[in-house]
Amino acid sequence: MSTHNNAPSEMRKHVRVDVPGVVRMAGTESGSEFGRLVNISEEGLMMLTTEPVAENTIFQLTLEFSNAAGDADQVEIGVESLWCHRGNQENQYWVGFFIIDISEQNQERIRRMIG
Repeated sequence: MSTHNNAPSEMRKHVRVDVPGVVRMAGTESGSEFGRLVNISEEGLMMLTTEPVAENTIFQLTLEFSNAAGDADQVEIGVESLWCHRGNQENQYWVGFFIIDISEQNQERIRRMIG
């Protein structure tokens, strides 16, 4: 994974790391596709989706990673949407989230992932 260069004006406490491959994000209760994880830090993440997401909205999401054995590895988190910007292509939106609820075990998994 490569680190994401933060612009000087950004106020992040933690470096975001680009996520290799496709990490599916789904609504925890519905199981429906929510978007694709682009990068992640200990405190937040950015996703790419086909639908706009309302700002200041809380979601319970499941991140579905593939582990080295090719099996699905899931991380459940609660997030709040901070911003949503239209992408360069039609039906493309970039969305920033702040992690508001995560188990200690899943927090440690993210720490190891972003190393």
